[in-house]
Order: sequence, then structure tokens, then C-alpha cells
Amino acid sequence: MAQSIEFNINPSEETFKLNRDLARLKKTELSVSLNAEDENLRQVKNRRDSIIETKDELVETIQTLQVNKSNIPIRETEIREEILQYVGATKEEIPFIGELIRINENERQWELSIEKILHNFALRLIVPEKYYSKVNEYVNKTNLKGRIIYQRYRGYTSFGDLAIKNIATNALINKLDFKPKNPYTDWLEEVISIQYNYACVNDLVEFNRYEEKAVTKEGLIKFARGKHEKDDRPHISRKENFILGWDNKDKIRLLQAEVRELQEKEKVAINEIRLIDLKVKSMNNKKEAFDDLFKIYTKFDDIDWQTFAKDIQEKEVLKSILEKTNDRVQALQKQLRVVQDSLKKVSEVEIFNKSQEIFNIKKLIEDVKKGLNENNDLLAKFDRVNVVDFEKSNSELLKVNYSNIKFVQSEFQNSTSDKISKLIGLRREKEDDVKLRINSFKLPDENITIRFKDWRSDVSRLPDSTHLEFINEYQSLLKQLIEDNLPKFEKKFNEYLQETITHKVGDFRMFFENWAYSIKENIRHLNESLKEIDFRNSDFKTYIQLVSPNRINDEIKEFRALLNSAIPNIREMDATIDGRKNHFNNHIEPLIAKLEKEDWRKRVMEVRSWFSYKAEEFYKETNLKFKTYENMGQLSGGEKAQLTYTILGSAIAYQFGLTKQGLQSDSFRFIAIDEAFKSQDEDKARYLITLCKQLHLQLLVVTPSDNIHIVENDISFVHFVERKEEKYSWLYDMPIKQFKEKRANFINQ
Repeated sequence: MAQSIEFNINPSEETFKLNRDLARLKKTELSVSLNAEDENLRQVKNRRDSIIETKDELVETIQTLQVNKSNIPIRETEIREEILQYVGATKEEIPFIGELIRINENERQWELSIEKILHNFALRLIVPEKYYSKVNEYVNKTNLKGRIIYQRYRGYTSFGDLAIKNIATNALINKLDFKPKNPYTDWLEEVISIQYNYACVNDLVEFNRYEEKAVTKEGLIKFARGKHEKDDRPHISRKENFILGWDNKDKIRLLQAEVRELQEKEKVAINEIRLIDLKVKSMNNKKEAFDDLFKIYTKFDDIDWQTFAKDIQEKEVLKSILEKTNDRVQALQKQLRVVQDSLKKVSEVEIFNKSQEIFNIKKLIEDVKKGLNENNDLLAKFDRVNVVDFEKSNSELLKVNYSNIKFVQSEFQNSTSDKISKLIGLRREKEDDVKLRINSFKLPDENITIRFKDWRSDVSRLPDSTHLEFINEYQSLLKQLIEDNLPKFEKKFNEYLQETITHKVGDFRMFFENWAYSIKENIRHLNESLKEIDFRNSDFKTYIQLVSPNRINDEIKEFRALLNSAIPNIREMDATIDGRKNHFNNHIEPLIAKLEKEDWRKRVMEVRSWFSYKAEEFYKETNLKFKTYENMGQLSGGEKAQLTYTILGSAIAYQFGLTKQGLQSDSFRFIAIDEAFKSQDEDKARYLITLCKQLHLQLLVVTPSDNIHIVENDISFVHFVERKEEKYSWLYDMPIKQFKEKRANFINQ
């Protein structure tokens, strides 16, 4: 046991005692070292797992690239495949822009800068006009579980060199190659030459000369209006994330080389884990030996077999001698010599032991001096640090002395190691929690992405959970959100939403309800006037009434249902902003969406079309229904005119507040009727005159002279117009009596 821990295998009693103290100290030191090795092992295993995870992701990426033959990221290519399957197109018909351009072989030093500038543009799909509607249809109705941007292509008419004739030699477009024999190449060249006309400069002197749109090889970009940017985050600058090029052979070779490098790193990590495991096992064995040496062997006598064996041997020899001779004196003399020799040997042993003790004490003094020097160096460092707080929180250390310093140091180190281990574990938990939160933030639940449409695009440039060293970007985003004070605007929006829901929508609905009510009221007032008008006055008297039942129309029913559901139920609707937003999304937004359709809006918002209209004729004496008029097709011309005159007369009476007794001197009741009796029989024509009498109207009738007999008994004055020589018109004004006397003269002329 002593040999396994490099202790003296035949110690003196003093050495034995020192070894026991040393065993306890060594055990404590091994505990600290084991904790450090355990932490080292955990870190190496984590590194190995991270290497394996990264390697597996790269292998999956390589397999996908080998299938797709493109540099475009996996999810975008999957979305493109889904679109192609739906619309029945090919990859050549709907390509990514990045598949049509690549960096010229002689300009590879500009690859990083150009990739950063064209990255988002290169991820656009080109959708020709014949597939545009179908693509819109699929994208609109499908949850893509990702992001896609596409460019509508309506064809291209080249203007020759008009757009690109002034391109500088250092322009970005001159660093590119375009896929040959592609129908989109001419259009693409013109777009890049106009929209991405960046100057590729070699140094900052040249860079500073440009007011806008310049880029260096190192990736410093100058945009329009003074904006500058340089993005050196690892996931932005890694070549495997580059997307330009119509094949991905270079990217696959790069990724394969990286996989091989990761495999070597994995082997190194596995070998390192094996060595640490062996080291930990050896340390555990030593720790157990130190522990056993300290606990099992508490007294020197437990291992001092030599003293007892020697004593037994001497007594056995003495016994043998005494048995062989009776010469006691001789025996005693020999015994004396033996005792003298023994005393001499004992003296030599004691001298050796004392020398050994001196040696051990000197060694102990040297160890103490060495420890003193080390501690003096440590104290010198503490002179530059404020240790007041440390001493306050560890007051027990102020009572330490030399006799217990090792023990106190060991206990303090153990306690500190435990605290450090707990803090490391807590940090690991926090890092795991942060990773989960970052993943949850970058890939939120579907209800979040539905609620906030731009969520994924807004967080796409933030680092993922494998790059915690860039967590300050999330802290900057949080600071920006706090400074933007979004809750204030949310409250303002909430108040506006509340006002809109409770007032605006209610006013909108009441507008149509009031309109419908006014139509009903107008018809009611018209019916009051119509009841006083004799529609039929031959064999019996009748009157007309208008009825307006609701029209059976699905569109109008839908519109009125949407109006009603848009009004919030305060008791049922959640008082929170989410409750109001849910009401807006579920009830108000569908109404707005329908109203955006102009044809539908015109049909349903004309409230007069909400009702069907018909006239019903009643007996005046009994108020029983006599006849119903649903349309004019079944009536003669005279009947049509009579029904029309009756309703119009009632409308006039209602409009101007006329009554049968309304002969007030200040009442203006003048109407003019042109061609009043055209296409009518005389009975129907006389009905018009009778109607005007019932309403006490002042009437001007314009009619040819051959129809004047119809009204001559009901008028008081005549304005007769005579045409002469087809050039002149003469007007004669006279009472009806005078006209009757001179009728023959006027008409014969």
C-alpha cells in the first residue's frame, strides 16, 4: 500500500506519524485535483459531442447539396420544390437568382464581399408571368414553415447598352459570371448593373473618394445615404454559407474537408477522454490508498513487526542455550556479551533513527520555508487587491495558525471547489436555459409567427444558440425594445382598437340600420298618404299600400351577419388587449376583407336592395286586400301610369306635408306635366287630373291641342302656342272660357 503511493515501506515511528498527516493532506489535494479532472472531462466530452453534432449536420448538408446540386440553403430549396410540384414547373423555369450567377474565377478575392452584398437578392425566386397566379395561390394558402421571396418576371425588353454603357471597370458586375443560355440572363445583368452598382476598391483611400456604393475586399460596405456596414460574424463569413453559383461542387469539397477535419478532432477528443479516464482511475486508487493508510493503521505498533519478531527470536535462542548447558556462569557471560553487542547495535540504531529524524526535520523546515516563500508571493499579489470584503466574509480564516494551516487550507479549498463546481453547474444550467430561450426566440410557436408576420425575418440575422459569445446582440435588441417603449404604443393601439371596436364599428353598423329604418318609415308615411287617395273609384273605392319584405339574398344575409358579429359583447370579450385583438381578427377583419371586394361592396351596401317592393290594393270600405302588384309586366300602359302617378303623388304629399285640407294661402303646390296623356286612354288620363285634385295641386299640363278636351273641364287658364311660317311662335294667354269660345279659330289655323 505504501509502495503504491510512494511512501517509505519501512518507516520509523516518527516517520509513520508524519506519513499519516501527509496521507490526510494528500487525500485532500487529490479531491481537489479529481474535481478539476472531472470538470476537464466534462468539457472534453462536451467538445466531442459538439464536434459530432456539427459533423452530422455537415454530412446532412452535403447529402442535401449532392441531391439539389445547388448552393441555396436547405429550407429554401424545400419550399421551392413544394411550389414546383404545385404549379407544375421546373427548376429551370423558376430558379433562384443565386443559381444564375457566380464569382469569376479570377476575382475570388472579392467572394466574401460580393456574397454579403448579393446574399438576400440571390435568395429570390424568379417567377415568370405564366406561373405567377398559381404561385401566389399556393404561397398565400400554405404555412411555409420558413421564408421565401420571389420576383415577378413579366418578360424583358432590352434597351441595348443604354442601361450599362457607363459601367466602370471596377464595378461589381464585372466580377461576376452569368449562367449561359439562360432566358433571365439579360434581365439579371441589367438589374445588378443598376441596383447593385457597387465599386470594388482596393484600399481606403479609393474607398473614401466614393460618396456611396463602394466595397473593400475585407467586406466594408458603403451604402447609399451614408450607411456603412461590416459583418464579420462567423456564420456570415463561413464559405459553406455562400450561395452564389449554378453548381455546388466547390462547396461540397469544402464541407467534406471540414468533415474530415472534424473527424480528426473527434479522434483527438476521444483519445483525450481515454487518457483522462485512466488518470482519474489512478487518482481514485491513490485517494483510496491514502484514506486506508490513514484510517486502518492508526498506531505504529500495527506495522512494527520487526521489533516483536526480533525479541521472540532472541528469547528462543536464549532458551536453547540454557537448555544445552548447565554452566550458568558461562551462559551468563555469553549472554552478557550478547547484551553488550545488542546495546551497541541499539545505540547504532538510535543514532540512525536520530539522524533520520534530523533529516526529516530539516526537510520539514525546507518545506516550511518553501511554503512561506510561496505564501509571501501570494500575499504580495493580495497587496494589490482589496481583501477587506474577503476577510469579512471569511472571518474564520483570521484565526489560523501554523499547526492547523494545512487543515484549514484544505477545508477552505474543498469548500471553494464545491462553490466553484456549483457555480460552474449553475452557469451550465444558465447556458442551457439561454440556448433553449434563443431557440424558442428564433423558432417560436406557430401562433407567434401568425400573430407577428415579420418575426422570422427580423430575427434571422441574430446568432443561433451555438454562438453564445454573441449574446450581446440579444442584449442590444432588448435595450432597443425597452428604449422604443413598445408597451406605450401597445397601450395607445389598445385604446385606439377599443375606440374603433366600441364606436367606429358601431357607428358603421348603425348607419345601415338607420338607413333601413328610414326606408321603412318613408314607406309608412307614404302609405298614410296613399290611404287617402282613391285609386279606383268606379264600382267601388280602393287605395294602394306599399310593402317591403326583406329580400332573400345570401350576400346581404352574410353582410348583415358580419356587421352584427363585429359589434363586441363587452361581457363576453376578454378585457385584455389580446381579447380585443382576437375579436378584431375573428370578427372585424373578415368584414374588412369582404368590403375590399368592390362588386360585393356595391351590392350589399345599397340598403334599398335589402328589400323587395310591391304594391297592394285594398278595399276602402273593408280594408281587405283586393290585388297585389309585384311587377309592371302584366299591366297595360295606362295601368302602369295610374299606379306610378298614385305612388308619385303620395310621395309629393309626404315630401311637402300636404293634406286634403291643405289649402293654406302660403302653400306652394305647383307641378308641371309634359306629354301627360301620351299613350294613355282617356279614363286613365282623367285619373291623373282627379289625383291632382285630391292632393290640391296647382297643375301645368303640356299637351297637343288634340288632347286638350281631356282636361279642359278641370283647368282655368290656357297658354296656346301657335307656329307661323315654320319660323315664328306666337303665345296667346286667355281664360279657358275664352279659349272655348275661340277654339275653332285657333285649332283651324
